[in-house]
Parts: sequence; C-alpha cells; structure tokens
Amino acid sequence: MVKATHPASTVAPHPHTETPPPSPSPWYEGSLWWDAKSVVVTRAVEPGVIATTPHLVVPAEFGRFAFLLSSYGEEAMQLARDPRVVIQSGDWRGRPAIGSRQHYGTARIVGDPGLSHRIQDGMRIKYGARTKLARMAHRFANGSVPYGDVVALVELHPHRPLMIAP
Repeated sequence: MVKATHPASTVAPHPHTETPPPSPSPWYEGSLWWDAKSVVVTRAVEPGVIATTPHLVVPAEFGRFAFLLSSYGEEAMQLARDPRVVIQSGDWRGRPAIGSRQHYGTARIVGDPGLSHRIQDGMRIKYGARTKLARMAHRFANGSVPYGDVVALVELHPHRPLMIAP
C-alpha cells in the first residue's frame, strides 16, 4: 500500500482566508408564529358551543407556541377541561389574517412562574407597547385578577384534524 503525503502548506488553511463558521440561528427564526401579529384561538366551551379569542403569541421550542392566560379566567379552565383547539394566524386587530389557514392542536396549561416570566419577556421583545395595552385592557375588564400567571403551550397536529364540536 502506498501513502501519499502532501506538504503542510497545502493541507493547513491560512488563517486570513478561512471563513468563520456560520452562527447558529435562533430557535424562532422562520417560525410562522414569530411572524404572526396575533393568533385566533377557537375552543370548545360546552358540547355544541365554541368560542373564539385573539391572543398575542410567541413561539416556544420544539415547534410549539405559547400565549398567556389568567388562572382565574374561564378560558384557562375550559382549556384544562378540553385541550383541543383550532389556531389561525391573525392580524393586529385579532381577526384571521388574509391567506392564513387553520391548524389543529392541543393546548396544555402550565402554571410555572419561571416559564410565565420567560414568555412575558418574549412578548415584550416581540410586541413592545402592545403588551402594556393588553395588560391594561385585562385590568379594566377583570379588576385585580392576575394577568399572565399561567401559560398555554400549544402543540400543533400536522395532518388529521381533531373535531372540536361533536
């Protein structure tokens, strides 16, 4: 067996011509939910009745996304009872965005304060002053009921829809 050797100058790259490795992209880059101004969440209220609510949303890891809820609100209790949801990307007014489609998913209510603060920070980064307006609107509508003390983590189902109404 014959081995070929090369001079060291051709094997080792020159430091001034070496390109730096690409920086890792953030986990939210390219996410549909990072670009959405809001989401419209449709959930089952009782058998045969559905409710639709707009929410500010941030993407979470592993293809999920999250929005804030109050632990004293009806929506958190309804999602804890029946976690099936239909999600659609919305415009800044909370209406379905033109050209968007519905996605079926499952919402899981999480009461972890650390996660809640992380999601609130993400909301401040993404929405800026709109988070203060949302908190103020919540205060006017609900008084001293806490805002954003629980997080709804939504995992989307790719193909088969889950029926909300029987």
